[in-house]
Amino acid sequence: MKNRKEEGPVQAAVYLRLSSADGPAAESDSIQNQRSFLQEWACRNGFVLVREFVDDGHTGTDFERPGFQQLSACLMAGTVRCVIVKDLSRLGRNYAETGRYLEQIFPQLGVRFIAVNDQYDSAKNTDSIQQMAVFKNVFNDLYAADASAKVRASLGILKRQGKFLGRQAPYGYRIDPADKYHLLPDGQTGPVVQRIFALFLGGASRTKIAQMLNREKIPSPSCRQGTDKCGRFTGLWNAETIRRILSHPVYQGDMAQQFTRTVNYKVHLRRRVDPAEWIVVQNTHQPLVSRQDFAQAQKMQQIRTYKSSDHPHLLTGIACCADCGSPLYAKRRGKYWYLNCYGYYRDPAAHCCTAHSVREDKVLQAVADALRTLAQGQVDLHLWAQKQLEKRQKGKTIQDLRPKWEQQLEIARRARLNAYKDKVDGILDEAEFLYISQTLRREEEECCRELARLNDQHAQRENVTAIEERARRFLQFDHLEKVQLQQLVRRVEVDERKHILIEFTFADPKKSSSHTK
Repeated sequence: MKNRKEEGPVQAAVYLRLSSADGPAAESDSIQNQRSFLQEWACRNGFVLVREFVDDGHTGTDFERPGFQQLSACLMAGTVRCVIVKDLSRLGRNYAETGRYLEQIFPQLGVRFIAVNDQYDSAKNTDSIQQMAVFKNVFNDLYAADASAKVRASLGILKRQGKFLGRQAPYGYRIDPADKYHLLPDGQTGPVVQRIFALFLGGASRTKIAQMLNREKIPSPSCRQGTDKCGRFTGLWNAETIRRILSHPVYQGDMAQQFTRTVNYKVHLRRRVDPAEWIVVQNTHQPLVSRQDFAQAQKMQQIRTYKSSDHPHLLTGIACCADCGSPLYAKRRGKYWYLNCYGYYRDPAAHCCTAHSVREDKVLQAVADALRTLAQGQVDLHLWAQKQLEKRQKGKTIQDLRPKWEQQLEIARRARLNAYKDKVDGILDEAEFLYISQTLRREEEECCRELARLNDQHAQRENVTAIEERARRFLQFDHLEKVQLQQLVRRVEVDERKHILIEFTFADPKKSSSHTK
């Protein structure tokens, strides 16, 4: 019989794996260290390494890894007959799957498997080594479970402290360069978010807002990473994207996280978490919208709307039939829009209600008249205007904010000049200088925008008379808006005889107002 030296060296492939969850062992188990260790061992023991398969940064709790999938394909094709790893944990930390490969798949394919540090060699194993491998696989599985629990616990602590842990900031924000756990408003996308809220509160539907942004070729959140170097438009907005922005607490200054959660440390599918289980920490960063506007947007999103035309239906979700309680839906006949009983329209044969309708503009006029009547004599506009002016003056004035932005602008300009000097002196190379210069230029542009905004505010400062006049025009209710109606009117009922009953959201000194048209 020929010995091994006469047969020649054995051709083998090595499999290298490193996971970010390997903890303190990660340095000693680095890909380079594994490679060097196995090369030296193969040379000493008569093996020739002909292939190498690597999974860097992939967990061992499942086998859906790119490098391992390539290795599996070679095993099935018969081009690899011997696989060497540093130890059994490099093959995997899933007890059931690792055991299946060792006890079923490798033997069926005639593949020799070697785990060097565990003295495991499927061609030479004794019963004791085989049994010990089973226990080691269990320990490796338990290690993965323990590491997963520790990671979840540590991340949970950071989330409850209001630390941002995402790889990419939510649309409208950017990650603070000085603190990776903190968010700052983004100068380019922040105004888009504010505009979305303003449009929605003004009565525009989510679909209408998406269409408007698409016409203006404003990149959507999903394509921020997909824009080309010229910043050209490469994606589309849709109603669902608008809904997610309108519903995200981050825009009122609260850090909201844990919207999804993995099933467990072995099953890496993510499932949505009930909003009641979100981790929300208030007042962690600068808001893009006020809490009042955000709350109003949530209330308006609860009301079902429908697409008909560019005509906004301000009474959607408010108007209902006084006879059967069904909502009133708008339908155009000729040049007018009419509110119709949905209870009758849904099933006329059931005779749940009668076929009656009322002109939409007549109902809106009745609401405006009622609000105007209630407002008369109820508010001392001059006194109210004085209090509003005093309240504004208590906050930070323009004089307080201007020096801050001017100082920040000067710091950024000096830093950019110093970076250029470092480039000339050879301290920075071209790529480093371009990155620093572009970052500082963006900071300068943000400072300039804030200073311009302060200038606009200074030019538009109002006195008591101007505030009083603006409030007087508001209380005329000549131009009703959807957000106005949502805040002031709880319900409008119209019966078969076109009697209109209006229920307000505030304490009504005159109880309710009834009009007949």
